[in-house]
Amino acid sequence: MNALSLITILALAPTAAPPKTPAPPPKETATAAASPEPGGRILLAPKLGFFKTTTPLSGAFFLGAEAGYLTPLLDNRLAIVAEFDFHQPDVRGTLSDPQLPGDAPYTLTEREMAILLSAVYRFEGTLTPYVGAGPGLYLHRAQAEAFGSTYVETEGTLGFQLLGGLEYKLGPGGAFAEVHYHFTRVGFLTTGDVNIGGFLAAGVGYRLHL
Repeated sequence: MNALSLITILALAPTAAPPKTPAPPPKETATAAASPEPGGRILLAPKLGFFKTTTPLSGAFFLGAEAGYLTPLLDNRLAIVAEFDFHQPDVRGTLSDPQLPGDAPYTLTEREMAILLSAVYRFEGTLTPYVGAGPGLYLHRAQAEAFGSTYVETEGTLGFQLLGGLEYKLGPGGAFAEVHYHFTRVGFLTTGDVNIGGFLAAGVGYRLHL
């Protein structure tokens, strides 16, 4: 075989295809679903908010604290939460009556302490919505000041609350804002038989997850 034939054979021979580069492994996307928070955790939170009853009593700031347990039930989304709240609204006015020698100013202060137990369902995500409900024991103390005298009445009543909120994951816990509706009745001489629960109860705080 001469040199010309060898060159022709090499020129016409099929060239080998370059080896294929293996595809890189798929990258994890930022939209991957977050794993649910493990159950068996303790939740602790102080609260500060504003409370307005369904009566003519003024709105007032309230202080609260909660301690909860995130159970493994419902895929680690059900928490049992105990809560203590305190607020003290009042109402001021003037009593006018033809039988009185003149107008008499009065002040009615209603102090309420609530001990609550709620079941709370927590959704998943960095921004976590939650809803809950449960019974409560409400301890009332009404103090009326009029005609130079002070009248005090006390009573303990049962009631319930509904709540909902949003929690944003931050550090070892989350900052949250929530609203409550309380229903509880009192039958004082100074107030009559009324629902003195909260028409508007909104609070904020920081919840530790331990």
